[in-house]
Order: sequence, then structure tokens, then C-alpha cells
Amino acid sequence: MKKLSGVLAGVWLGLQLGVGYLAAPVLFQHLERMQAGALAGILFTATSYIGLFVWLLVYFTGRLEQKRNDTRRHTGKWILLLLALLAVNQFLIAPVIEAHKTGTANWLLMLLGGSFGRWHGVSTIIYMVCSVLGLGLVLRLVKMEWR
Repeated sequence: MKKLSGVLAGVWLGLQLGVGYLAAPVLFQHLERMQAGALAGILFTATSYIGLFVWLLVYFTGRLEQKRNDTRRHTGKWILLLLALLAVNQFLIAPVIEAHKTGTANWLLMLLGGSFGRWHGVSTIIYMVCSVLGLGLVLRLVKMEWR
């Protein structure tokens, strides 16, 4: 199960990098902005849900391994941070961006305000941090270390 978790994490990382840094820019180059944004949003949503599933699996697999070896490790904390960032981006920030696009109300937007560009920038930064964090975690999983 540990190796499968590592493979799935690697697949998610490839998806994360492919969608964010290859597919989305190509969509915006070749399609009308609203259409490209809609398609990119679908890809980002799918990537987020897959990431949440994969990293929960990796986390619980690692916890089981940790209990068997009776050691104290730190990888779990990094995975929890990654999961939190993925969840924040998907369940808090993405709805704000969608509210901006559709002109509808959103509780977080009403509470904090901010332009579409600002929220999109925050989302982009979180996405980049998730990519780097995911890369580090996948490298650690490939080494089969749980520290």
C-alpha cells in the first residue's frame, strides 16, 4: 500500500504541474477568456479533489506504517499542511473567484472584499506552494522515508 500511495502521489504531482503550468496557459492562449477560464476551473477542481483523495490515502498509509515501526516522524505534518492548502483553495478561495465571475454573493468575499485579481493571485500562490510541497513529499515517498 505504501508503494501504491507513492505512485498515486507522483501521478497527482504530474497532474498538478500539467494542469497548472501547461494546460491552463495553453487554454488561455487558444480560447476566448471566459471559455478558457471555465475549462481551467474544471481541470483545477478535478486536480484538487484527486489531490485531497490521494494525500489522505498517503497520510493514513504513512500513519499505519509509523505505528508499525513505532517511530516519530514529521512527514505527516507536511501532508496535513498540503491537505489544508488544497482544501482552502478548493472550498474557500475557488468559490470567491466563481462569485466574482458570476457576480453572485459569497460570504468570504463580503467579509474580506478584494478584486478578482487579488483572489486569483492568492489562489495562484497557494497552488504554487502546493506544487513545491507536493514535489518535496513525492521525493520523500520515492525514498520510502516517513520522517
